[in-house]
Amino acid sequence: MVAIAVYVFTTSPDRNVFDYFVRLADAFLHGRLGVTEAPSWLNELIPAGDGLWYVPYPPMPAVALLPVVALFGTEIHQQLVSAVLGGLSVGLAWLALGRLGVVGRARFWLTATFGFGTVLWYVAEVGSAWYFAHVVAVLFSLAALVLVLERRGPALAGLLLGCATIARLPVGLSAPFFLAAALGLGWPPRRPDDPRAAVRTGLAFAAGLAVPLAAYALYNLARWGTPIDQGYVRIPGIFEDPIYAEHGILSIHYIPRNLYAIFFRSWNYVDQPPYLQPSWWGLSVFFTTPVYLWLAKARLDDPRVVWAAIGTGLALIPIVTHGNVGITQFGYRFSLDVQPLLFVILASAFRDGMSKLAQLACLGAIATCAYAIWAIGIGFVAF
Repeated sequence: MVAIAVYVFTTSPDRNVFDYFVRLADAFLHGRLGVTEAPSWLNELIPAGDGLWYVPYPPMPAVALLPVVALFGTEIHQQLVSAVLGGLSVGLAWLALGRLGVVGRARFWLTATFGFGTVLWYVAEVGSAWYFAHVVAVLFSLAALVLVLERRGPALAGLLLGCATIARLPVGLSAPFFLAAALGLGWPPRRPDDPRAAVRTGLAFAAGLAVPLAAYALYNLARWGTPIDQGYVRIPGIFEDPIYAEHGILSIHYIPRNLYAIFFRSWNYVDQPPYLQPSWWGLSVFFTTPVYLWLAKARLDDPRVVWAAIGTGLALIPIVTHGNVGITQFGYRFSLDVQPLLFVILASAFRDGMSKLAQLACLGAIATCAYAIWAIGIGFVAF
């Protein structure tokens, strides 16, 4: 509840105009796959003929909005829903950290950092189209994480991870971690003591995961005539954008620019107070959340850490090969696609408690994110 209150308090009172998903939810409620209006500021809508435009993004954020739009109509402020869902994610992070063996002050500080010392705070309170997709993906990923850590409900866990995937597609590549956690696999993997039970669990997880993915494939089939076309290349003018003009949307040529954004991107310095200006290009994850430095102290004897590292690495493949590093943004918003797994790894470093230095790093992360939200709120931000 505290996280929800803070997120709602810091969000803008003005309705966010990048409300692709509110409009798409309304279209779904009226039996349409596309929206009937294409205002100039929603410039990524794809013409579909017959007075319809398709939203190119995966549809789970619109599905999550269905009950809200059904009750309150299209005038609902999308960022308010984003703030509530983001706050719920902080509660799920608390539960997950407890199941990872983190207790006491360490659990408090890690939960506080998850909610207020990462880009989740900014993304949730802004709640625009791309940000809202991140919030929905984090929520469903954490719900799946809690279930697999408890070794129960594999079908539901798979379903939840599938829902996260059709909010943010890279999340689906982290599935090996969730399956390994559901099965209780060690590292290196060994034949389970009860192979039949393992097969049942694996099949249940796969069946749950398949439901949202199949629905997304059918959604694409209905729109484009093929289940594997995600629609991004159909966005008008996409290849005229200088970001993609030379190498397309995905390319290994983009890896250096993403690694720079992840590890080295810093503040803009301005000669007048308050001096440090957030850059719309982003900010290194180690500057926004310095406690991530403690990932180096993760316990590799914990199989969950190894599987989380594998899941993170797989999910990062389409992220670091994407031409856009996430602009406009505070921090590196794509890190949210793997943030639940990063905290699985981070938790292993603090199961025996948290040093004063690590607590200071958590406090620094919270202060950094709070400052950035304030600075952006007064317009002290630039590329």
